[in-house]
Amino acid sequence: MLSLAVLLLAGCTAADSGGRTVAEVTATGAERATTGDIDSPADEQGTVTRVDYPTEYDGDAIRKHALVYTPAGYDQDGTDRYDIVYLMHGAGGNADSWLGRTGDDPTRLQNLLDNMIEDDRIDPVIVVTPTFYPDDDSSMDLHYAGELDRQFHVELENDLMPAVESRFRTYATTADADGFRASRDHRAFGGFSMGGVTTWYTFINDLDTFRYFMPMAGDSWAIADSGGLVEPERTAAQLDRVARQSGFGKGDYRILASVGGSDGTIGQMQPQVDEMREFPDSFDDSNLRFTIDAGGGHDDDSFLQQLHTSIQQIF
Repeated sequence: MLSLAVLLLAGCTAADSGGRTVAEVTATGAERATTGDIDSPADEQGTVTRVDYPTEYDGDAIRKHALVYTPAGYDQDGTDRYDIVYLMHGAGGNADSWLGRTGDDPTRLQNLLDNMIEDDRIDPVIVVTPTFYPDDDSSMDLHYAGELDRQFHVELENDLMPAVESRFRTYATTADADGFRASRDHRAFGGFSMGGVTTWYTFINDLDTFRYFMPMAGDSWAIADSGGLVEPERTAAQLDRVARQSGFGKGDYRILASVGGSDGTIGQMQPQVDEMREFPDSFDDSNLRFTIDAGGGHDDDSFLQQLHTSIQQIF
């Protein structure tokens, strides 16, 4: 479900790639999520709601859905407003992969969010799990998934965000481009595997409406498939251009990249991060962090550990 093309050269390790080693770009001191955080329901549980919305694919009008997690105590008629995180699955997944279906018992992702909020590790937050697939055929064709990733920002901007943020109490006072730009400090996008690829596209296309980005086990494919491995210099240069041309300073955006230490995609992410650090006017330790989940693989366990680390560093 969470597969990503792994094009590593035989015998190449993270330390062989030149420049900084993993240790030099790894955030340290982060506590790990416990088994109880992930597998035990919290005393106070949030709610999962399905949101259906119209969009377009290949010139045809279609309907899709996303799931929306709201924290315990959320009151639609109240005055509180909430930060929001959009969280994308990997290849073969769908909108229900991480939050289940409405009415089901809490999933491991919901347990993690509920427990972190209950323990005051993060503030109450809204989390949205959409899909880049246009239908129920969640193909494992990675090039196809990559093309869907490339296009998803249009749906995100025009259809998904208005559908969600017109209904739930985010910081966007109007569910349009002006409202999203004004509330960008309270919005994040993250994803695992091909969802990590989607996250880099969101940075490229929507830096004006998102401040925080959490690409997990996925590099940028904007220059080429597996661009972090095959074209790391050009990939980093493009991301630098996006940052410089955005009009935002380094303090106006933060990238919390991460990968499992035993995940083959580390060979795609690290070269890209190393090259991004060659553009210090856009990326440095203050706004580009690269965390290794020691021993983590390309799986849900590592995804949850990476999210646990990164989500505490936003908002």
